[in-house]
Amino acid sequence: MKVEKINQNYSVKQGRRNSVQSASIPHFTGNVLNEQIRNQLPNKAAIKIMEKLKWLKGELGGILITAIGTGAVAPIFIAYNPFVKAPENATEEQKEDVKNTKKYTAWRQPVSAVLAVAFQTSVLTPIDRGLETLFNNERFAKNLWLGLDQSTLNHKDFLERKVKKEMRNEKLKFNSHDDYKRELDSRVDAIETKQIEENAEKLKEKGRIVIGQRMVDNNTTAELINKAIDDYIKDATNLKTSEAGLNFYTQRATILVNNEKELTKILKDNLPEDNKQLLNYLKEESKKAKNQDIKTILDEIINYPENLRLSRCQRTLQRIETIKSICDGQFSPEKYLEKMEETNKNLDDIIKKLEKSKLTNSQNISETEIKNIVDKIAGYCTFDENNYRLKNKFLNTATFQSDKNELINKIYKDIIKGYKKFLEDRYKGFNQLSKIAIGLCITLPITCTALNWVYPRFMELCFPKLSGKKKDDAQKVKNGGEN
Repeated sequence: MKVEKINQNYSVKQGRRNSVQSASIPHFTGNVLNEQIRNQLPNKAAIKIMEKLKWLKGELGGILITAIGTGAVAPIFIAYNPFVKAPENATEEQKEDVKNTKKYTAWRQPVSAVLAVAFQTSVLTPIDRGLETLFNNERFAKNLWLGLDQSTLNHKDFLERKVKKEMRNEKLKFNSHDDYKRELDSRVDAIETKQIEENAEKLKEKGRIVIGQRMVDNNTTAELINKAIDDYIKDATNLKTSEAGLNFYTQRATILVNNEKELTKILKDNLPEDNKQLLNYLKEESKKAKNQDIKTILDEIINYPENLRLSRCQRTLQRIETIKSICDGQFSPEKYLEKMEETNKNLDDIIKKLEKSKLTNSQNISETEIKNIVDKIAGYCTFDENNYRLKNKFLNTATFQSDKNELINKIYKDIIKGYKKFLEDRYKGFNQLSKIAIGLCITLPITCTALNWVYPRFMELCFPKLSGKKKDDAQKVKNGGEN
């Protein structure tokens, strides 16, 4: 529920950005811009490698990393352990025997690691799919704990498997794996969106979260509402302009308005649309500029990514119109500062009201009270479209809207999203505990049994000298030793 703000506040150089509240700077979303930023970094090759290895963060990665440590690192310390050595005055044969014993023991580690990977990875997928089916399929989930019932808010992995099966049945053809992935993601997102909307509608109607034929307790719903309020407060706080920002934007607004005529001439009348021509044009205009302020503006646009440069020119001119409109057509630095401070005060008032609206007696809250509090929150986050100053600040945000009814629907969806996240976190913990229990009770005994059978045969096959010596020693002990 973060503020998705794309406003016209003028961006600044990196050195100045640190002193200005991030809410006042345009916020872009999307993989395209992220990719462009990565490509401009000096260590982009290392970043791409790390991106490809991010799957190691999962359980499979943990198993493999542990196996590498067990199979490749541990044997070195066992085979060359300085604390295990032959006794003083030992014969050369006894010393050799100790060395062989350490090497024989060391080889147990890689064999153990290979078996652990084989057995542990083989049960991961069946466990995951089995548990997902239990808690995502209504036929089974309705008989299990409500706190893990995801039958009406399916886990993403469960939906992906379901959609993949549907796409296979449809026998769809794709030009590339990326096209396939886009279609898969699109379908999964559509199902998730539909489920959230359906559950939000039930919550709006009944004042309770309904999962199948069961209802979530009001205390949990109240806690989710308080969490949503905290998110809205955070969004409002992020929209405030800091002291440094107030000073900077006042100075920047003055520069833009005072140089409106010249900037309009440069950025509108003769502006090429071709990216390369545009860059050369801006560089030439920057060299010719006698006014240092205009040169600063042009240099900032030149430093923008290529595909954003043209829109930045256009938004610079739009920004000038916005500044004048905020000041009711009569710009002055003092008036513009006053308007920004007034917006900060409006945000402070919203934050105070949201703080007071938090539910303190969540244990005994009723369905009617839940509906009332949602209506109250929506009222606090609704702005008047006729107020240009607030409209400019809030128009493209998710948290603040001009239509109260739409905002009410959004709040119910946010509560459902919060519950979905709550379910996923709880399920993740249950899933991990289940795997630990299965590992201790089933996988570990099987692995140990397999190791005891495989290891001596592996040593006989690959290292017969080490294996033979150990077998002879073992036979001597079995026969009571030498006479």
